[in-house]
Amino acid sequence: MKKEFRIFIDISMTILLLILMGYYITENKIHETLGITLFVLFIAHNISNIKWYKSIFKGKHSFQRIFHVIINLLLLIAMFGMMISAIMITTNVSTIVLGRKLHMIFNSWIFILIAIHIGIHLNGIMTKINKKMKNYAFEYVYYFLIVIILGFGIYSFISSGLWEDMFLLKEYKFFDYEKNSITFYLEYLSIMFFISITTYSLLLLINKIKNRKERKI
Repeated sequence: MKKEFRIFIDISMTILLLILMGYYITENKIHETLGITLFVLFIAHNISNIKWYKSIFKGKHSFQRIFHVIINLLLLIAMFGMMISAIMITTNVSTIVLGRKLHMIFNSWIFILIAIHIGIHLNGIMTKINKKMKNYAFEYVYYFLIVIILGFGIYSFISSGLWEDMFLLKEYKFFDYEKNSITFYLEYLSIMFFISITTYSLLLLINKIKNRKERKI
């Protein structure tokens, strides 16, 4: 499968996930349709990366590679969990309450895991952007904007209650119906940015520490 098509699938999945987080914004039927579409794209994504699964037990296993494998496997489990819980909600009256709770947990974890997954693959992109920014006068403006977005992402992560959904610290998901859709999606986009950049930064730091130790040896 061509690289461009894989990128299209990845971008489409990210956009659909953001839309699905705003359940109260879309109608129930649209939410279900988009959820099924996301799952189909996820399957297509995994099929296009079947070679990666075949190579899991081959070669050396660095910390970053092991971390990548764990995140991908957790994401695979969470995605199937999301679909099973969705079926529990829509097809069986006796399992609606349990299905909703499971759906909330799996949805929140899928969002977090995809953001981490993006962060793992940010190294090449961020390296190019950072190098280009050093040649421009607004380099400090660029870093200032990153700090602002990260700060907003942390605030949104806490205020949205996403961390509570992850561990079922509340029975049901409560939405602020007075909040407009643009504000809602900007908040969740900033949360994704915060988690992705944090993941990228931590992996970069770990690699630098590892390289320093190897040089000393």
